[in-house]
Amino acid sequence: MRRSLPILFSLVVLAAVVAAACSSGGGDDAAPANTSPPPADSSDTGTPPPADNSDTDAGALAATISAAWDASVVGSGIKPALALDGDGTPAIAFLFEDVSEGFVKFASAFDGWEAKTIIEGYFYGPLDLAFDPDGRPNIVYHDHQDSSFQQNLGDLTYAVRTTLGWQVAAVVDDGHDGWDSTIAIAGDGVVRAAGVDPSQFGSTDGIEYYELRDGAWTVTAIGSGPIEYEFNVSLAAGADGQPALTYYNGGDGDLIFALFDGSAWNLETVASEGDVGKFSSLQFDNDGRPHITFYEELSGSTGRVLYAVREAGTWSVEEIGTLNDVRLGMTGARRNTSLALDANGVPHVAFSDQSGVNYATRTDGAWEVSDVATAGDRPFGQLVSLEVDAAGVPHLAFTELTQASPLDGLIVYATLG
Repeated sequence: MRRSLPILFSLVVLAAVVAAACSSGGGDDAAPANTSPPPADSSDTGTPPPADNSDTDAGALAATISAAWDASVVGSGIKPALALDGDGTPAIAFLFEDVSEGFVKFASAFDGWEAKTIIEGYFYGPLDLAFDPDGRPNIVYHDHQDSSFQQNLGDLTYAVRTTLGWQVAAVVDDGHDGWDSTIAIAGDGVVRAAGVDPSQFGSTDGIEYYELRDGAWTVTAIGSGPIEYEFNVSLAAGADGQPALTYYNGGDGDLIFALFDGSAWNLETVASEGDVGKFSSLQFDNDGRPHITFYEELSGSTGRVLYAVREAGTWSVEEIGTLNDVRLGMTGARRNTSLALDANGVPHVAFSDQSGVNYATRTDGAWEVSDVATAGDRPFGQLVSLEVDAAGVPHLAFTELTQASPLDGLIVYATLG
């Protein structure tokens, strides 16, 4: 395990960070498109995204939305993360991954879903969004930090909206880290984040945990060993504020749960039968029990969505549903399961492949699965982000892809009508 020296986070760095980011891929002086993107993994399978649909009306959904759901287009981009503020109002952060025109944007239902650019540059998602106890939106994402991909550059970047506007700074650390960035803010207000320092770029650190206290960041490798960046890390904090993570151990094909006990990270295997653990989503209930959803790959394009809960030290695992049109690979599935617990501890789950977005709840010991959206002539982005408000109403974000290179789509917000 490695702990970096504390890294001071100062709001006065905003101007310098924005200028550096814009020079690395946003604005009029941007460099030409990078011809050497991060390597795709060998599991790039399934039906490819659509060709460039530049003559298509990008504002209109091609998908069929279930009659039970209300849906609207928030903007153009990919890989959305949805969160609810203290009043239960939904907000979405999303991005566009392009050297010359990349951006991170934020939109809230409070402002009529007006999407506003936070920063321009060469970024990579998934990103993540959380509100702190003061009602401020906080976002983390990966910044490549240069218009040409370099393994020794790239960090998790943190943005928070204050009374001065959006304040943005990189959490500088060795390696090309901060991939699959995720954030959790408990009642204590401490900003906790996690990401991957990928094995594809020579790192042996794998999963890293970030914590911001008193204006300083610390970065800790949790002891996962080498981990690839494609398959997600999920972060949650229990009622006591102690952080926990879930991730996929690609070497063994297992789902791992990692819990910080106050002095060290303890790793345990949740599921190991089959190729299990990709795209996990972790939440704690009010009794401190961890709940996890995750994907079991059965073939290059098919698999099962599974649910695990730990009670009295024992994990129980059950099937929620199946997916039959999954596309893996660098431009494929990301966070295709998303778990939320309502005020009564009832699990709600969204999951998606290229053909459909699904919603499930568990009542009376059984899962009830229904359709949210069915794809038309455009595939879905296979990333879903779900939250449930105090009244038990689900709020969901997903993407309908409109373009293959660079990957682009329509950010969709949906809620039960």
